Amino acid sequence: MYTLAGLLLGYWFLMIGIPVPGFGAGVLDNPEGNLAAYIDQLTLAGHTWKENWDPEGLLSTLPAIGTTLIGIWTGRILMKDHDSESSRTLQFFIWGFVLIIVGYIWSWIFPINKNIWTSSYAIFTGGQAMCIFGLCYWFLDVKQKQKFTNWGVAFGLNAITVFFLSGVIARILSMITVSHNETTYSVKGWIYEVVLKSIASPINASLLYAIMWILLFWGLAAWMKKKNIIIKV
Repeated sequence: MYTLAGLLLGYWFLMIGIPVPGFGAGVLDNPEGNLAAYIDQLTLAGHTWKENWDPEGLLSTLPAIGTTLIGIWTGRILMKDHDSESSRTLQFFIWGFVLIIVGYIWSWIFPINKNIWTSSYAIFTGGQAMCIFGLCYWFLDVKQKQKFTNWGVAFGLNAITVFFLSGVIARILSMITVSHNETTYSVKGWIYEVVLKSIASPINASLLYAIMWILLFWGLAAWMKKKNIIIKV
């Protein structure tokens, strides 16, 4: 708990208090003007996601560790043998709501922002995740309502594999280009711009792409489950 608080408070103080050359201190609405981006420009020049900033840079690793610590905290609640299942469920919801409230209040002065993984974002989303975990724990383990959840087991058995392949294949599809009506697209862009936007609005086309992507890798995961192929790290 103290480590979590120290990391998130420390990150907040650094981002708000240390001035960035050319921008000053506490600039959060410019992706190139905050301290995290400045450190990445100094240490990772030429290797960042965007030209001058990266949402997964060095300094923002601190609050990301905070998110991990919330997961460890959740696991420790789960492993308390002396607590009843009802008590564990209650703790998940109580602490989850506390984190959500703290994150929301904190966002008034340190906005919820995923790209720089603000402390309020880590706390707010961590609280949401704890509540969702508590709901799943109550529904699946306490009430034993598992009949309609077997489809998700395939993802759980090979979560790392699906995560890795989805990222690699997405990158490959972004690198391969195709031509359509004298316009060059990446394969990924062609699927969205030419195929999906021809049958849906831009927002719904984006949703269709996401659904298609999930179904593709669920099919892979289901096949691996059927063949009893489980890849662990």
